Amino acid sequence: MKKGILKKLTIVDYIIIIAVICAVVFAFIHITTDDSNDTKTSSYDSSTMNKIVENYLKLYLEGNVVETTVSGYNASTGKAVELHGNISWIDDDKGSNVKVLINSNGKEYLAGLYKDIPNADIYIDSISLETNGKKFNNLTEVTVKPENITSLNELISGIGNTTNYEITTAIAVDELTTINYQDLTNSLYSHDKRISIKGSNAGIYNQLIITRATGDEINLADGILGNFNGATSPITIRIYDCSEQDLKTIENNYNVTNIKTF
Repeated sequence: MKKGILKKLTIVDYIIIIAVICAVVFAFIHITTDDSNDTKTSSYDSSTMNKIVENYLKLYLEGNVVETTVSGYNASTGKAVELHGNISWIDDDKGSNVKVLINSNGKEYLAGLYKDIPNADIYIDSISLETNGKKFNNLTEVTVKPENITSLNELISGIGNTTNYEITTAIAVDELTTINYQDLTNSLYSHDKRISIKGSNAGIYNQLIITRATGDEINLADGILGNFNGATSPITIRIYDCSEQDLKTIENNYNVTNIKTF
């Protein structure tokens, strides 16, 4: 019986059977394959730029390496340019004045809208957030109880000198003037274009907002602001390539409330 059925099959029938088998195999492979490395992209222009920092931080909080492609204009030449690289830092003022620092081929470029960031390297027409599942190695985030401090250097005095980290907090301070804040902004821009330490725009009281600042940036700001009476909010320290010694040093010097690994 089976031989009779096989004899009745034509070449077209065999092709159809093979196609069905291939489709089933492909579907099985697709279902069982891990697509965590698939690239996910979202795009922004001047009308949606107020959402980019919020969406970036969702990826940042998961430990993702975030890449970007920027289309816009070179601020020096006015010529159209497209730049691809990793986002090394990003910030805004409650949705406006978005600043994006991009590392491309080992060089840092500051990108923003011309109306908001006239001193940017690239004026943005459109910009993307891109992830492919890649995360930072040995990434650890430590939360520390608020502290009373008398200088910015005191804020980081309990972190090892060789630790690669970013720190985030808000500090209520006294005795700082608008000149102090402007000098700080100018110096940070000249240093690495990351305005990671700035005054609050709330206008209620003197407050320093520290947004993912590096140790070098804290040291630079300390030289400008000097001593003050200050009280921090909870402190977040993100450590890249975190070693046991890095973590132990912080635990010994701060009142740690949470440790998150990625």
